[in-house]
Amino acid sequence: MNRRRKQSEKEDLYRTDFHRLSSYPTYRDTNDKTMLSQGDLIKVTIGNMDENGRGLALYKNYKVFVKGEVYPGDKVNVRIESIKGNTIIGTVEQVEERNS
Repeated sequence: MNRRRKQSEKEDLYRTDFHRLSSYPTYRDTNDKTMLSQGDLIKVTIGNMDENGRGLALYKNYKVFVKGEVYPGDKVNVRIESIKGNTIIGTVEQVEERNS
């Protein structure tokens, strides 16, 4: 049975996220990844908070979950506790600049 769709129900081909629907893998720039290990100190800016109250930040190609008293916009030094894939979990070592 051929059912006709309204114009609003049709997919707009120019708005479709082809990369998300692609069967080909997405390649990341591996030149930007530095060798990090447990105990290293990195400097990040907190972008948001997660549901557990941890700060979220980005460092190179890593997602960073920061434990401690941080708020969005804070610039902090983070001590790395663990690295799993492209996710880093760390604690606040020092707050360099508070978001006012």
